[in-house]
Amino acid sequence: MGANIVIGGFWGDEGKGVISAWEAFRSGSLGVFRGCGGANPEHGMFIDDHYVKVNQLPLGFILQECMIGLGPGTAVDPVKFLYEVQRFHLTPEKVRVDHRCPIITAAAIAEEKENSNMQAIGSTFSGTGIAMAQAALRIAPIADDIRELQPFLDDVPALANDLAKKGKINLEGTQGTFLSRFHGEYPNVTSVDVTAPSVVAGTGLNLREVEDVIVAVKTQPTREGSGSLGEVEEFTPEEMEQLGIIEYSSIVDPRTGKHQIRRKAKSIDYGLLNRIIMLNGANKLALTFAEHYDPEVNGVTKWSDLTKKVRDLIDKIEKMTNVEVCLVNTGKQFNCIASKKNDLPAINDKIMQRLQSYIE
Repeated sequence: MGANIVIGGFWGDEGKGVISAWEAFRSGSLGVFRGCGGANPEHGMFIDDHYVKVNQLPLGFILQECMIGLGPGTAVDPVKFLYEVQRFHLTPEKVRVDHRCPIITAAAIAEEKENSNMQAIGSTFSGTGIAMAQAALRIAPIADDIRELQPFLDDVPALANDLAKKGKINLEGTQGTFLSRFHGEYPNVTSVDVTAPSVVAGTGLNLREVEDVIVAVKTQPTREGSGSLGEVEEFTPEEMEQLGIIEYSSIVDPRTGKHQIRRKAKSIDYGLLNRIIMLNGANKLALTFAEHYDPEVNGVTKWSDLTKKVRDLIDKIEKMTNVEVCLVNTGKQFNCIASKKNDLPAINDKIMQRLQSYIE
C-alpha cells in the first residue's frame, strides 16, 4: 500500500512517462495521479515506431489500465482533456478531475502566444502559465464551472488517499526539476514547482503515504534553449549527428518553422544530480536513453545483459549519489527497459492489441 512518485530530473525530456507507465504496471497500481502543471508537458512512448503521447493526462495508466486522477494542483484544458479521454477509450468511471482544478481557456492560450516573455522562454503556448496566474488572482474558471467536465468531477484528494490505503498508487510529475519555478534558472522556468513535494500537495495525498520517489535521469541530460548544462562538456550538433543521437524538441522555431535540436551534455553533473535528489527526497533513480550513451545496449531487457559501459556508469552514479538505480531504459521502443529486480510483468497479446489501438 502507499504511493510511488516518478519525477523528472534536470531539464525534462527524460522519458519519465515511460518510467511512470512501467512503475505503475510493475506495482499493480490502483491509480495514477497528476498534481501539478497543466497541458504543457508531453509524455509519450513509441509503440511499433509510432509515437503515442499525452499532454493533459498522466501516461502511467497506459499499461496498467488503472484509475486516472487530476488533482486540484493541475490546470485543465477541456479540449485536450476530452480529446485524450476519447483517444484512449476512457470513461468517467476511469478518469476523475478535481472540481477545484483551474481551467485553461482559449483566451489564455491566445494571451500566451501574444506575450513576448512567453515567446522568449520557449513556451509551448499551452495556456497553462496564464491559467495559473489567473488562479493566483482568483479570476480563473474552475472545473466546477465547465459543463463538459461534470461527469468527471470528483474529490481527487479523497480518492487518492482512499486508493493508497487499499493498494499501491502512483504519482507522475511533469517536466524536469530544474524547470521548477522554485528551483530553476528564473525566468527560464515553468509556471509552478514540479518537485515531489508539490506533486504530493497538488494531488492532495497524505505525505505519509509516499514510499518511493524515483527520479528519471538521462545518461546525457538535454535542455531546450539557453542556460547551463552544468560543469560538463556539451555535444555540438555535428557530433550528435555523427553519433546518431540527435533529439528534436516539440517546440518549433518560429524563424525556421522547424523543430529545434535539443542541446545535450556529454556526461552527468553529479553536483546537480545530488541537488535534484535532495530537492525531491529521491530514494531511487531510473536511467534513461542508455542507448545514446552506449549503442551496444540497445533493446536489452535483462539487467544481467546490460553492457559493461552502462554497468560502470550505474556503479558511478550509485557511488556519487548513494542512491540506487532501479530501472534502465535501453531503447526507443516502450518495452526496451530492464529492472534490477527483474520484476517487470510481461506484455501479453491483449495488452499489445490495446496499445496498438491507440496508434493514430
